[in-house]
Amino acid sequence: MCIFCGSFCEFSDAASASAGASDKYRFSRSDFGPVPFRPLHYDLSVLFNKSTSDGVNVVSRQTYRNETKEPLTELTLNAHDLKVDSVQVILGHAPLGPPPVGFDAVVPDFVGHVAELETLSASPTKFDYQKDERKLIVSLDTPVNPGEEVVIRTDSTCYPNDTELEGIYFDQTPPGKPQTMISQCQQYGFQRIVPCVDTMNAKTFFTTRITCLAEYENVLCNGDKVEEKDAGDGMQEVTYVNHVVNMAPYLFFIGVGTYDTHVGEVEYPNGDVFLVELLCLPGVVEKEGDARAAVNSLVESIVWTQVCTGPEKYEHAKERKEIMQLVKKRDILKKEGKTGPEIEGVRSRLKELISVWGETGYTYPFKTYREIAMQNSNYGGMENLNNTTILSSMLTPSRWLVDEGYVYMEGVKVHEFYHNINGSQATGETPFEIWLNEAVTVHVQREREDAIFGHDYMRLGQVMYAQQPGSGPLALDRAPSSMAVEPMGFNTTHELISAMTYSKAPEFVRMTQSIIGKDNFVKALFDYHKKFAFSNATSWQWVEEMAVYQPEGVDIVKMAKGWLQRTGYPTLVVEEETWEGGEGKIKVRQTGFEDKKVEKERYPWVIPIKWAAVKDGKVVAEGLEILQTTSGEIKISGAGEVVDFVSIACDWSFYGDVKNESQTAFQTLLQAKSDPDTVNRFLAFQSILDDEKCRLVEALRSGCADGLVDVSDEFVDLYGAILNDEKLAVSTKGRFLAISSSCPSRPELSHLYNHLSQARTAVLQAVYKKHSATLKKVYTELNAGSCLENRTLKQAIFSAIRSGIAVQPVIGGGIIDVEMGEKEAYEMVAPLLNAKDMSDRSFALKAAIELGRTDAMVKARKEWTEHTIGCERYISCIARVDSDKSPEYIRTLIKEPFFKMALAGHARTVSRAWCANQKRALLTKDGLKLTKELFWAVGSVNQMSAYGFISAFAQTMKFDASVRDVLIQTVKDMRDGLDEKKQESLYNQLTRVISSFVVE
Repeated sequence: MCIFCGSFCEFSDAASASAGASDKYRFSRSDFGPVPFRPLHYDLSVLFNKSTSDGVNVVSRQTYRNETKEPLTELTLNAHDLKVDSVQVILGHAPLGPPPVGFDAVVPDFVGHVAELETLSASPTKFDYQKDERKLIVSLDTPVNPGEEVVIRTDSTCYPNDTELEGIYFDQTPPGKPQTMISQCQQYGFQRIVPCVDTMNAKTFFTTRITCLAEYENVLCNGDKVEEKDAGDGMQEVTYVNHVVNMAPYLFFIGVGTYDTHVGEVEYPNGDVFLVELLCLPGVVEKEGDARAAVNSLVESIVWTQVCTGPEKYEHAKERKEIMQLVKKRDILKKEGKTGPEIEGVRSRLKELISVWGETGYTYPFKTYREIAMQNSNYGGMENLNNTTILSSMLTPSRWLVDEGYVYMEGVKVHEFYHNINGSQATGETPFEIWLNEAVTVHVQREREDAIFGHDYMRLGQVMYAQQPGSGPLALDRAPSSMAVEPMGFNTTHELISAMTYSKAPEFVRMTQSIIGKDNFVKALFDYHKKFAFSNATSWQWVEEMAVYQPEGVDIVKMAKGWLQRTGYPTLVVEEETWEGGEGKIKVRQTGFEDKKVEKERYPWVIPIKWAAVKDGKVVAEGLEILQTTSGEIKISGAGEVVDFVSIACDWSFYGDVKNESQTAFQTLLQAKSDPDTVNRFLAFQSILDDEKCRLVEALRSGCADGLVDVSDEFVDLYGAILNDEKLAVSTKGRFLAISSSCPSRPELSHLYNHLSQARTAVLQAVYKKHSATLKKVYTELNAGSCLENRTLKQAIFSAIRSGIAVQPVIGGGIIDVEMGEKEAYEMVAPLLNAKDMSDRSFALKAAIELGRTDAMVKARKEWTEHTIGCERYISCIARVDSDKSPEYIRTLIKEPFFKMALAGHARTVSRAWCANQKRALLTKDGLKLTKELFWAVGSVNQMSAYGFISAFAQTMKFDASVRDVLIQTVKDMRDGLDEKKQESLYNQLTRVISSFVVE
């Protein structure tokens, strides 16, 4: 599953649900024990009736084994919103035996098993369907003894619709074609299709026969397709078997629809092949080249996974490089239709090269792997075995895809494919282990993204996202309503799809890698995947595999408990730096644990501190210090002399923050100009910027705007140094200079949204005053060669120019001709309204609207909303407009005929964009009214799409009493406007938030 995608917030949700011991939630650890009856095989006959109003009928034959030590006379199945017609018991089958576990497990003969069941009779048995409890209790007249098996036959019907995006539901359908229906079983969707044991540790094999209208061009399910036949009366029957990987029920997928199908072939270096299929919504992908590019990207990611991951990832560097080059050459020859000695020579060399591996990375065992477009989903992507579903807007490149979306497109392909081994083949034991399935997968995804887009650019984006005040993972992790990576409980698993799972947990994996070493990490990961193949694992079983390689004196299990089972993070305080005889000592201390409410949580984190001593812009000494106590000391030797500065926690080596009390202002400025570590260079720059904003905010709050306090020359010069630094990658430079309204290093100011916005404007105005000629020159140059690498910088520069010419000075007095400035700014950005790339067009449209040019909005509405993905881009752009008319624009937007609240992509886009504009969403009367209206409108249709509203109030207790009281009452109103049962998750989360509003 992929939803949490760093800074691309339209496909992520920073909402973080609390879960303390006294909180109210539906599920806790005690609800997830071993399954008494373990499923061995599900044989499903699925009938998609001609009329959708008749629902989908499923006849199942489910084979179970008693895993307890006692005879059992009842079998409890999960069943949610089903019509159950009958339940029967089938006796007398030949036992299948214990479930297979491990790489070398022998899989039973399921084909023979299914054939045998056809010959056996079924006898009715009593059952009790407890609808409110979502349970079907099946009575067994003959007790099933330990180790014995039983087959249950059920006949039930489910009724898909277009709003409940779990189980089977309606998705976008081409005109004149039968209704497209797809499934989403993460987390409890399978029980909405058929009565079953719907837990992550109920892994089983499947045989699925699908009967549906012959008009359906695509009939899809897990496993390999083994038969297609005419079923008569305008119907067809298609059979799939998954007898290779026993999968958890949340990975089940079934779909019937009409798609544009694009086919490719994966050929591994050893010559093994399988097909990949890209199923696009008809008419959405406008160019064959876009679909082909997506297929090629998928193929490359799959080959990369085999060659560039696994236990020998850091070996065979020379062979790996040659393999990747030869794979490209071979695939070009294949596309050209070449045969003969040349291509066969390449294949022969590839086999020779790959033979030096003892164990490669993951190798796909099925005949076909698909990526399937979906229009409506709570998730950006879902790794249903063999059938990954991805939002249509993110499936392929297109003229509607923004740059962040392209990064997402590349990342989601490897993310979902890697889930085949991490999540599908080896699966977390319970929903509390969702982080285990996701964090390692994100870790590998990041490695692939680094290879494509560059490490510095990607890592800097991850750090900037984590440190977003108020809504970023760090802020949420210390919020009163925060949750641990492994929480105490939850109401719906949607609450676990959070910043903790997709940001904090991957950072824990990364820290573990730092401590045990990269070579050891990939070996430990291989051991884990091998040991728990075709079975389940707990968090601590994964940790124990890592602990095998722990260095002396480090307890990885203790480390894991500190990071996974409590909220918060450490702040590393650098207290003192001393040098003598070329040797340095740095005293450090960690905080953040001492004020935990629960006494047993008041202990230090285990922190890997990567450091580097820097002289004249070069690293002269470096190392890794593992801090396990409250205080410690970093010893530096080999530097040869006193250095310019010591870079602490390089590349954000631990999840947390650093306060360097020993570093002088001059050293920080020098670090911002010359640190070879891009992350710490940025953080030094950000620290200086935050100091500027802090002074300006304090002045503005004091009513001082006459220039008594101004932006310093030092910062303005630093901005210019970054702008003109030819050694800094343009893409990374854009990250530096994209100055926001936040103040990450000053959390005490993070709720002063209006003042911070004014301070940002003042900073940009000072920058423009000094560097106007350079800014305009660089903007023109970047416009001439617009590309993904330079657009962030171009947009940052335009923001500075616009602030300088089209906004009245915030400080220092003086008046400018704003009308003339707005005209000039519009003339600069207007050509981008017709640019080739959507990033340019959407940026220009937002700027044009904010400059008062609503004619641009009218034109874009007509052009963009005619296309499915273009419509989503238009919604996103309008929702992100920052002006006094924003509430008016959004109210108009959600009333437009093209806006569909039932489409999660529409609802989540408008709600998240609005919540991000906190100075208007929370601190204006009309804006706060709109916040409540939107919350109820979105939450009544899709709770998950409304989670972002909760995190918007994370800083409520920081406000002065007058504002705080209004916000608290608003949250209470929001909760009281919900149905406690129908919107249980939102209701309980808000209840916990309200309970945290305690004035000390």
